[in-house]
Amino acid sequence: MRTAVFVKVVTVTDPDTKGLVELSIYKHEGGGMFAIDSSFLDQVVNTDDFDRAIIPDPFSDNGVEEGTISHVVLFE
Repeated sequence: MRTAVFVKVVTVTDPDTKGLVELSIYKHEGGGMFAIDSSFLDQVVNTDDFDRAIIPDPFSDNGVEEGTISHVVLFE
């Protein structure tokens, strides 16, 4: 399992609703950066079962067709 480290939160305008959305930016250990909706992370992380999010790796070469999905652990 790979890791990604939190960089910062940015606010963008949703093109459909025109509402403001906060995105959490992460630096992947492989070198790339990606953003994910902060409200999604709040739903995933703020439970009794998990203290950090584990998400499918956005930079993985593995696909669903191969039967395996790589994951990334997100660190603050």
